[in-house]
Amino acid sequence: MKKLFFRFDFSPKIKKFLTTLHNTQERAILWIIRQFLPFLFPRHCPLCDKLLPYGSFIHEECHRELPLIHSPVCMRCGKPVSSHTQEYCYDCRAFPKSFQRGLSLFLYNKKTRPIMSAFKYQNRRGLADFFCQELCRYRLSQLRDLGADAVIPVPIHKNKYKKRGYNQTALLSSRLALTLNLPHYPDMLIRSVNTLPQKQFNPQARLNNLKKAFCFNSHYDKLLSQSTPFSVLLVDDIYTSGATMEACTRILLEAGISEVYILSICIGIARD
Repeated sequence: MKKLFFRFDFSPKIKKFLTTLHNTQERAILWIIRQFLPFLFPRHCPLCDKLLPYGSFIHEECHRELPLIHSPVCMRCGKPVSSHTQEYCYDCRAFPKSFQRGLSLFLYNKKTRPIMSAFKYQNRRGLADFFCQELCRYRLSQLRDLGADAVIPVPIHKNKYKKRGYNQTALLSSRLALTLNLPHYPDMLIRSVNTLPQKQFNPQARLNNLKKAFCFNSHYDKLLSQSTPFSVLLVDDIYTSGATMEACTRILLEAGISEVYILSICIGIARD
């Protein structure tokens, strides 16, 4: 429409009027779309199932009930611990980790399980924006203090990607990288083996289950050779025993990454 207006030799005042009219029409159309979008494509809260207004990802009351993690936490993985004098949780003492430090946002329990399931399995891709918003609200200064050189997601196997259509962790890590003004390398790690579900194994068996499950993408060898030292922020949706993060960290360190920091949306309860 705008190009059509300027095919004619209008005076500057008329051109300005037509441009203003065009912009006003665009805003009006967008307003109408926003009013009717919730009725055409209703979005429900993943926790209480109530209808959400346009632009919302979670019901306000449910949002307030999400179990935000506070200090004290394990100095290695970021799990909540019982006392400020306790440096590490049981898992990090019993099964030492190779990554430098971990950060997380929410506790993984009955309050957060439905929203994580919606994000992972129910095509609620927009929740990546919500989680990034919450991470920036509560963890931005800590994330910047890590000093990572890039952001990478924990990958999923190609079969799962074909079935699901997306990697929820990569959606989050891409938004986070943009916020932190860091490069995003979604394919630096490759999931080469489609392993059995981790929840059926104990901590040591989980690590064994993930042996050779990941590999480093050799396309990044040149980057590492030209950027030494090079540290990364490894992002996943849920951290429980830490076996997945540990398996990925070992591959990254073997490839030449100097330090690995980890970030998860939700983290399990420490066993002690």
